[in-house]
Amino acid sequence: MTWQELNELDLGAIGSWPRLAKMLLVGVLCALLGGAFYYYVIASSIEMLRTAQREEETLRAQFEGKAMLAASLPAYQVQMAELEKLVEAQLKQLPNTNEVAGMLDDISFIATDNGLQLNRINWEPEVAHEFSTELPMRIEVEGSYHQLGQFAAGLAGLPRIVILDTFQLKGGAAGEQIAMSMRAKTYRYNGDAGTKAPVGKKS
Repeated sequence: MTWQELNELDLGAIGSWPRLAKMLLVGVLCALLGGAFYYYVIASSIEMLRTAQREEETLRAQFEGKAMLAASLPAYQVQMAELEKLVEAQLKQLPNTNEVAGMLDDISFIATDNGLQLNRINWEPEVAHEFSTELPMRIEVEGSYHQLGQFAAGLAGLPRIVILDTFQLKGGAAGEQIAMSMRAKTYRYNGDAGTKAPVGKKS
């Protein structure tokens, strides 16, 4: 069948077409239907399948990560318990309300017990933090180098935490005496029932 014969075919009389022409028409229609079916059904299904596979990979990675965390949970619980004990032990070293009020007396006793002349000791303005309140104090004492060393060791030996922040040394009134001005600080836990402790002043 030539191209001219195909052009002369009448679409209104398909029944009278030659067999070959009918087979070509059926083939074209099948190809069109197959293409439409692939585009509207198979292609969208393949894209949905690929999307589901990507989601599966994401969910699998999330599951593996959570499974690892679940497997490590006992170890984390042990570490958490140890940290809680450590924090509790540290908090016990912070002075409570009653101990804060008596700390100036303890420091005064350490100074006089080591033969120092106590010129000044008083609380400075508190500094609030998230979990604790910083309680700075100004201390001015005068004595020999050895006495000052014993005084610092006595402060370090207090049952509650006292930190020597800054200090200055200069010649005292007497020949071999040394005047020391220091800023010490301790902390009060904000969770303590007596958050606002009365702070005294000595000079």
